[in-house]
Amino acid sequence: MPNARTATAKDFDKAAQNHANASWAFLIISAVVAYFWNWWALIPVALWLLEVGQSISSTKQAGNLRKGTYRIPNPNNGKPD
Repeated sequence: MPNARTATAKDFDKAAQNHANASWAFLIISAVVAYFWNWWALIPVALWLLEVGQSISSTKQAGNLRKGTYRIPNPNNGKPD
């Protein structure tokens, strides 16, 4: 996760992509675990949901930085990429 006080919108975009990639990995792991160990798949499913939420949050924060509506004091608020 990028530093909220100094990050640019591109930093948040990169974090969102990293979380999206991790969510795909957890989804595949969940399918494999569910095939072999049924209920144990709830653990990677929970991690998958966490990664999806973090990806969405990072995308929203990048948009807020671009629009200039980012709530945390940041010198890049409202600046283009």
